[in-house]
Amino acid sequence: MLSKLAFNNIKKSIKDYSIYFFTLVMATTIFYIFNSIDSQTSMLSLTESKSAIINSISTIIGYVSVFVSIILGFLIVYSNNFLIKRRKKEFGLYLTLGMSKRKVSFILVIETILVGLISLAVGLLLGIILSQFLSILTAKLFVVDMTSFKFIFSKAALLKTISYFSYIYLLVMIFNVITLSRYKIIDLLNANKKSEKMHFKNKFVIIISFILSIVLIKYAYYLLDSGILFTMDKRVIYMLISGALGTLLLFFSVSGFFLKVLQMFKNFYYKNLNIFVLKQVNSKVNTTVISNTIICLMLLLTIGILSGSISLANVFNSNITKTNKTDFTIISYSNVYEIDENGEYIPKSLENTLPDLINEDFFKETVKDYTTITYYQTEELLYKKIIDSKTLEKLVDQYGKEMMDSFTQSKIFIISLSDYNKAMKLFGKDELNLEKNQYAIASDMDTMRDWYKTNYQSENTMNINGNILSPLKGKIIDMSLENSVGFSNQGFIIVNDEVITSMDSNYSIIIGNYTNPLNEQEEQDFISEIGKPGLNLYTQTKTDMETSSIGVKAILVFIGLYLGIIFAISSATILAISQLSEASDNKNRYRILKQIGADNKMIKKSLLTQIAIAFMLPLSVAIFHAYFGLKELNGVIKLLGNIDLSNNLILTTLFIVVIYGGYFLATYIVSKRIIKD
Repeated sequence: MLSKLAFNNIKKSIKDYSIYFFTLVMATTIFYIFNSIDSQTSMLSLTESKSAIINSISTIIGYVSVFVSIILGFLIVYSNNFLIKRRKKEFGLYLTLGMSKRKVSFILVIETILVGLISLAVGLLLGIILSQFLSILTAKLFVVDMTSFKFIFSKAALLKTISYFSYIYLLVMIFNVITLSRYKIIDLLNANKKSEKMHFKNKFVIIISFILSIVLIKYAYYLLDSGILFTMDKRVIYMLISGALGTLLLFFSVSGFFLKVLQMFKNFYYKNLNIFVLKQVNSKVNTTVISNTIICLMLLLTIGILSGSISLANVFNSNITKTNKTDFTIISYSNVYEIDENGEYIPKSLENTLPDLINEDFFKETVKDYTTITYYQTEELLYKKIIDSKTLEKLVDQYGKEMMDSFTQSKIFIISLSDYNKAMKLFGKDELNLEKNQYAIASDMDTMRDWYKTNYQSENTMNINGNILSPLKGKIIDMSLENSVGFSNQGFIIVNDEVITSMDSNYSIIIGNYTNPLNEQEEQDFISEIGKPGLNLYTQTKTDMETSSIGVKAILVFIGLYLGIIFAISSATILAISQLSEASDNKNRYRILKQIGADNKMIKKSLLTQIAIAFMLPLSVAIFHAYFGLKELNGVIKLLGNIDLSNNLILTTLFIVVIYGGYFLATYIVSKRIIKD
């Protein structure tokens, strides 16, 4: 009998709280999809290195899933709490009719189990179907064909999903039993007669809280603008605490503050049902301060994670061709010396000591074209020498003194004109010409070239190894010599060969192309056999850089989508359940409005306005925070490549509109039916 009653309760409640059940299904689906990535890619023709990346992604997603399960656990418990509150009178009637609390608790346990089984079954079914599309996305990211595509079922993902959600539903059952045991019958029977009250009505408290919230948020923006994203020091904690506390106080005060302002506009305040809507919003916002703050921060994370991950993925994708002009780069950190007539050790250049470093016969069999480049440094020549004072002051304000000092106090690399021109010949580009007392600067980072531009164009001279040199007229050269996964050349100086006479070398590189294309195994053999035993050689190949770029892009896309969807669904669900609860509470109020002459159109409009304000308030604050956050993050990303975060805001906005807007419309439709009933 109790089982039948529980089943009937679910059928009765699923209409009013369909959003809750839909969220459970979606959460299960998403959890399964992203945890099945290793199985979904098993049919793809991946190389060994790409398979290793997939394994790394699966491991990362496994750790992220623990965090996601905590978020979903909080979401389900929070949402379930609203459902329990809506059914207080029902539980009170059960107890009044003689049913014990143990039996009522048993009904709740059965309902939770049934809801869990239904949502798991539907969610897993959808997950198994939709996860097949993950293979298409992965194939596109890793640039492989899908000729051997087949339908894949992940047993590991299935067991993991069932396990995690079983723990969550067990927690819900315990929470429900404890909650019910704390209620008295009189409280349950009179639950519908109680309404939430505003805890603070003093206008001075509201005004002070509003001003304090603005001060705290402004302080958080100030810290953000001081370059803490680069230094990542303790000020980051201050910024997060200040921003979160300021947002909390803003939600506490904003409704009361604007209500006082709108009351001064009598024509608007008393028009139609505006007074009713504003009072409802004011009361609700003040009783959901913490939840609104959490929703706002989750939406901020959604915007930041999606925009940031997509932009970073685009950076690595767009840079890879430009930063890999040759098949390989061999870097020598092993100094090879010769002894002069005085018995002192003098570093020898890599070009003259090639047989001492590499397996020359094997090298010449595999490599068609190559050249060597030696980098030099002096104690006096630092990066601050090529940045003018006004630009440096602006950079200190933007990025912080600590970060700029660590950069500007570093030594600049110097290469000879002959080495540079040999590289240009290998790249198939025009050679560079320098007058006797000239130097040039090369960097493949747009931001760095902007830093050097003012000082360079003003033709300030520079003392290099006792030679007074002037900059080459024209633009700073956009160039990188080594293979890399992204723009990494902060800047090196090119000088005539006689300038570097007697200068100590820092390190040397060999760049070149294979005689014939090598497969992955052949290239690994080349890397392992090229160096002589005991020497410190580091090899970067074009293939490895492309694979690393794909791996970073895949991780950013998968983790960004995973967390973005979860945060968006969580925030929208909390708001939706809260508004459905509000609609249920307000049935009697809307009935009274109907009796005193309000027509259906006015009532529907007031309901739509109330729900719209509830959804838009945390989203508006999140967008406002995101504007300043993304502006600073954009500065970080621009150091890696010329990608603007704002270009991806359209995609992020569309994503939020689909999920957040879908929940908004569903909430309005269900709320309208609750009031109508």
